[in-house]
Amino acid sequence: MATPSTQRVTPRRRVALLLGGSAGYLDAVGYLTLGLFTANMTGNTVLLGIFCGEGRWGAAGRALLALALFFAGATLAGVAARRQTRLAGVLTVEAAVLLAGLAYWVVVLGRLRGTVEVPGAFALIALFSVAMGIQSAAVRRVGEHRVSTTYVTGTLTSLATDLAADLLTGARRSQDGAGRARDGGTALLAGVWGSYLAGALAGGFAEFRWSLWAVAAPVAVLAGMAIWDLRGAAAAEAR
Repeated sequence: MATPSTQRVTPRRRVALLLGGSAGYLDAVGYLTLGLFTANMTGNTVLLGIFCGEGRWGAAGRALLALALFFAGATLAGVAARRQTRLAGVLTVEAAVLLAGLAYWVVVLGRLRGTVEVPGAFALIALFSVAMGIQSAAVRRVGEHRVSTTYVTGTLTSLATDLAADLLTGARRSQDGAGRARDGGTALLAGVWGSYLAGALAGGFAEFRWSLWAVAAPVAVLAGMAIWDLRGAAAAEAR
């Protein structure tokens, strides 16, 4: 029988997996459309160094813009978390920012397909990076485990160290609480990485066929999760 603690962790685990898929999806769409990552700031940091080394100052400025606005979005979400804003509110803001980017692409730029060139790309880089920054701070912990839904380098490192501990100690099937916690964490980390990869595959497929219209899919996912969170809160209050 599920304990109240397990019941609280399970929805948060599902949210982490869905957000991981959304980040991989948007990273693929952003890279193909704008030439930069919108969630993977490690990649953008490397690109910033490369562009500066090559003297490509315009491209370096776009990478720096993505880094700065991602940081701003994460700061905004961090403030919201400290004020105990519901997850639904944070996800709604993220969805609204993504929707604003899509509207800008269609209405202001008048684009229906194709990559976006300078200067129109600046606004899209800013909006999508803010959205991913917001997401990066929206869910940072699932039960006992710290997770990231916008990059997977740390996720793979944590997954490898957990697996190494299991192999060395033989504790993967342990019945003690620590063994169960680690085993659950291993599954969670593997799931986040897998969902990120699946999202990237889906994003590449969608961008190839629908260009930036593909952003509508994660907007719908985020809206659905926000509604789910609000319904869960209403059900909890009713009890």
